[in-house]
Formats: sequence, C-alpha cells, structure tokens
Amino acid sequence: MVDARSQRWGGPARTAALRLSAFGLLLPMALALSAAERSAPARTVDAALTQAYAEAIRARVLEQWLRPPSVLPGQRCTAWILQLPTGKVIDVQAEADCQFDAVGRTSLENAVRRAQPLPSKGFERVYVRNLRLTFVAE
Repeated sequence: MVDARSQRWGGPARTAALRLSAFGLLLPMALALSAAERSAPARTVDAALTQAYAEAIRARVLEQWLRPPSVLPGQRCTAWILQLPTGKVIDVQAEADCQFDAVGRTSLENAVRRAQPLPSKGFERVYVRNLRLTFVAE
C-alpha cells in the first residue's frame, strides 16, 4: 500500500510541534472474529492500545521533527510508513495531497526515519506493517 514513488531527503531548519491525529492510524480490518473477540471490552482495550500506539509513534516522531518555517500551524500531511515488527522503517512517503511544501514533506519523512525504531514493545497486538498517519503542524 505504500506509494512506490521515491523521493530524496534534505535537511530541514528548526523545531516545532507536530500532532498525530488519532484517526490517522489506519489499521487492517479483521477478517473473522469469534463471539468472544466481538465483545465490547476487548474492542475497548484494543482501541485504547491503538490510541497509545499512535501516541507513542507521534511522540517519537515529534522528538525528531525539525519543522521548516514554510510549514504553517494547522497544515496537515498524511504519510505512509512501511515498517517491520521491530519498528525498523523500510519506507516512508508523504501522500500527494499533503499540505506541506516539498521541504516540509522531506522534513517529516526524515523525522520518521530518525525516529526508528518506532515503538513496538507492548504494541504487538495492534502492530501494522503499513501505517497511514496524519500529522498536523501546531
């Protein structure tokens, strides 16, 4: 699901805040669930774990993001991240409709790479190989 286009990465300028929208974490759909797995408590636990997973990734990327001045507060950028179960990032690509300019896209992609390994310990139940994350500059 990761876009096959390759982009080159350059050096961004200064630090700023970045927020990961909770709805931006795209998880694969379960194919078949037993009656026990369909119970509300199990979904609540998985939803909470998924939210914690998204927050852990957000925090790790935020530590590494150097926001260029051209990225304005409120701008959004969705990126596809291909990762291994260990959190090693194989590829990261900003989607075409990303509101960041080219320098901003590159800075976000670089931040994801520098943030590796992405959090994985304790999140094995909600791990996904192909992440689709929406970042919002603050």
